[in-house]
Amino acid sequence: MDTPIPINSSGNSSKVILGVDDAPENLILLKGAVTAGGYSFVGAKSGIECLSLLVRVVPRLILLDIEMPEMDGFEVCRRIRMDGNLRSVPVAFLTARKTAEDVRTGMDVGGNDFIIKPFDVVKLLERIRHWTSYRPTRNASYG
Repeated sequence: MDTPIPINSSGNSSKVILGVDDAPENLILLKGAVTAGGYSFVGAKSGIECLSLLVRVVPRLILLDIEMPEMDGFEVCRRIRMDGNLRSVPVAFLTARKTAEDVRTGMDVGGNDFIIKPFDVVKLLERIRHWTSYRPTRNASYG
């Protein structure tokens, strides 16, 4: 696989957030919240579109819905964690699903955070700030 490049032209991906949700209205809400917080936003409408985009670019954080057609967020996260170029990119599940089993599965597949929809913009931006300032240890791995 080719090495992905940072998503913005400055070579600094610390401000770029990738949102993945099959509902266009959710991507619009996410974009508004993320850009209001001073971050750049890129949206993907499916897990497949997300993985295709990640071949070329590396965001600082992925906000990933779970319930999507064709490939759910859990499988997308599993595939992200198998890619050496993407392994350290934080993944926060942003979903209406909130059972203990959903949270456990999300963490088991390599997720870093679990944010429940509908989200509070202030709290979402706090989580984004946390993960965009997060620096994993060299030995961090998922699998």
